Amino acid sequence: MNKAKRQQGFTLLEVMLVVLLMGLMAAAVTMSIGSGGQQQVLSREAQRFMATTEALQDEAVLSGGFFGIVVEEHKYHFVVMHEGKWHPIEQDNLLSERELPAGIVTDLEVEGLPLEQDEEQQSWFDEPLIDTNAEEKKKFPEPQIMLLPSGEMTSFKLRFIAAGDAGQQLEKLVSGNNLGRLMLGEFDELS
Repeated sequence: MNKAKRQQGFTLLEVMLVVLLMGLMAAAVTMSIGSGGQQQVLSREAQRFMATTEALQDEAVLSGGFFGIVVEEHKYHFVVMHEGKWHPIEQDNLLSERELPAGIVTDLEVEGLPLEQDEEQQSWFDEPLIDTNAEEKKKFPEPQIMLLPSGEMTSFKLRFIAAGDAGQQLEKLVSGNNLGRLMLGEFDELS
């Protein structure tokens, strides 16, 4: 009746074996990610841009507001029209200015035309809503991509570009059409 009681729990050897196996698995995952690291970073940035833009499109439709995206070479941010001026959205972490990781740049083509990122760029509207000087334009930047309350948006192609390990150019393309659809890659002619 007095059988030896079996100990509850794990021995030190069992715990050390589990830790060793977890370390080996982590090393294998790290080595497999290393070769495609920059491509994965590009994919993650493109998907983040798409998800954030889709969330803002929903907000535009639900609130009836006018929103936009200001794209620069190393960053982008979202703006909202308020009292005739474009204001950066700062109170929301998801929509605040997004600085791209080192080594990644953007190239934006709007409505089929390459974007000249020029200080003296003319307004995308036929008539400016209000007369602004250079300091005002910097404080209240006009977006290149508009998101309308109807669900429509400015047609665009945004490339996220980086250099690969072998010096080749890597890129991920995000396309948006006038109907408000976004996709990774380019739209077909029939879409």
